[in-house]
Amino acid sequence: MVSAEAAKRLGLLIRNQTTTMGLDNYPKQCGCPKHPYDPNLPEDGATHKPGEPCPFEKDNFPIGMLGTCCSLRGKAAARELEALGVPHLAARMYKDMSAEEAAKFSEDLRLAVARLEIQHASKIERPRGAGWNGRMNAKTNGVEYQTYSTFEEALDVIREAARWYEKIAGLGFGVHAWY
Repeated sequence: MVSAEAAKRLGLLIRNQTTTMGLDNYPKQCGCPKHPYDPNLPEDGATHKPGEPCPFEKDNFPIGMLGTCCSLRGKAAARELEALGVPHLAARMYKDMSAEEAAKFSEDLRLAVARLEIQHASKIERPRGAGWNGRMNAKTNGVEYQTYSTFEEALDVIREAARWYEKIAGLGFGVHAWY
């Protein structure tokens, strides 16, 4: 995995970062004067000191293998956004953000969900979400997925990411995208 800066330097070597790389989103100190921090706060992607209760404990946000209790496994939401035709928002999940940008992004995610619901409200056959349980096909040199998220499941994952971004921003933290 690489940071966002390293990925930019790799440029064309990365085919499509939203489908070929993992993604964990961590809280980071915003750095602006509006969000002062306790100097004893750890810089390891937490919003609280060791031993203090985590404000995310009851949220049950998905956490990556190397995630902290305050982080979000953003890969799922990014893949669902891409599958539903909103790749610009998927790509933004791979960017670091200030608290203000995270708050705005949360709103952008909610608006995208609302637009998708309206766009597909009267359709009997709604688009499917991201593919999961993929297997490599040696003949086509591509991945064949065994299952796909339903439209509703995909929207729920995106809503969940919106809640995480909103909460991070509300706590005065920005976001570090790690992949």
